[in-house]
Amino acid sequence: MREFIIALLEASIAMSIIALVYMAITPLVSKKFTAKGRYYAWLVIVVGLIIPFRFHPQGSAIDIDTLIAMKTTNSPPTEYFATVVSSNLPWHVFVGGIWLAGVTLFVTTHIIRHKRFLKMVKRWSTEIVDQQVIQMLHDVQLQLRIKQQPDLRVCPNISSPMLLGFLRPTILLPSENIPPDELPFILKHELVHFKRRDVWYKALVCLASALHWFNPLVYIIAREIAIQCEISCDEEVVKNTDRNSRQKYVEAIIGVIRKHSKVSSKFSTNFYGGKQGMKHRVFSIMDSRSKKWGVSIFAMIVVATLSTGAVLNVSASTSPRITPMSVSEDEINKNRMDTDPDTRGDGKVHQPFLEKDETSPGKEGSINSTLSTSTEAILLMGKDDNTFNADHPQLVEMK
Repeated sequence: MREFIIALLEASIAMSIIALVYMAITPLVSKKFTAKGRYYAWLVIVVGLIIPFRFHPQGSAIDIDTLIAMKTTNSPPTEYFATVVSSNLPWHVFVGGIWLAGVTLFVTTHIIRHKRFLKMVKRWSTEIVDQQVIQMLHDVQLQLRIKQQPDLRVCPNISSPMLLGFLRPTILLPSENIPPDELPFILKHELVHFKRRDVWYKALVCLASALHWFNPLVYIIAREIAIQCEISCDEEVVKNTDRNSRQKYVEAIIGVIRKHSKVSSKFSTNFYGGKQGMKHRVFSIMDSRSKKWGVSIFAMIVVATLSTGAVLNVSASTSPRITPMSVSEDEINKNRMDTDPDTRGDGKVHQPFLEKDETSPGKEGSINSTLSTSTEAILLMGKDDNTFNADHPQLVEMK
């Protein structure tokens, strides 16, 4: 659990930085690269968030215990030993419990909402039997070379077209009459979502949001991906069309904006992408310039994602590697004896200032021996003469 929490935090920070840089350069790359390439480049970031572990060329990831041990380098052995013991508290259990509770709440909330939405659709939607609409769907399906045909239903409780379902995808249309000249564009838009399996893409985005619910940038990333999803789909719809057809498609989108409501699901495509997103979509639809697919952008983000492990490894290797639990009890006792002048190698406590030199015949030899021993003790303890005189006045009188 400890390693997973650290890896999750590292991935969340690293991928957020990459996402911010990518969002910053999006207005520039959108002039040269297709929306489809930009859309799938986001998939790399999503996978990087879902899979937090990275390949580290040498060494291991940053050790939090290293930072704790650095504070105890200059501490006395007893304080160091206490810090070593306290550093082994299971902090990751507490943090992991909070994280798991957040993930559970996030997933449960969206699953309940999705089930309610499915229940509403199942209750109120009806199958479309209009042969003209069915034939129109079939023609667009042949145009996009799609073999499997999704279900086509109408639901009065939605106001914009959408694609719903993982195993049995269904195209839902609002009950309002859609103009016959706009309906082919709308059906093609949803069939492009169906062909690209965008519902599964949205599920991955939702999973990444659940794992990183504590990171506010993840929700900005999810919103940006939703906008790029619709823009890339629009690009495919108006591909190889003239300006008049693009204008009609824009009018169809504007018609959807006027009727939009908030009834939707996280696991469905939505024809409406917000006012700001619709503004970008209109500009993208009317942009008929030839663009590259964007392999270089995709590769750049892949390299940046894989490089996060190397960058974090460099940070770890340049930090002092101190392992608190590698200090044995013998080493702690040895350090204590080296710093305590009253403790000798035999483990007994001695008072050198009060000992007499039994081998010296006479008082003078005893005093000299005592002074010699005291001088060594002063040098060992780092005390000055004033401290010594205050501690042993009887020796001062003898001097």
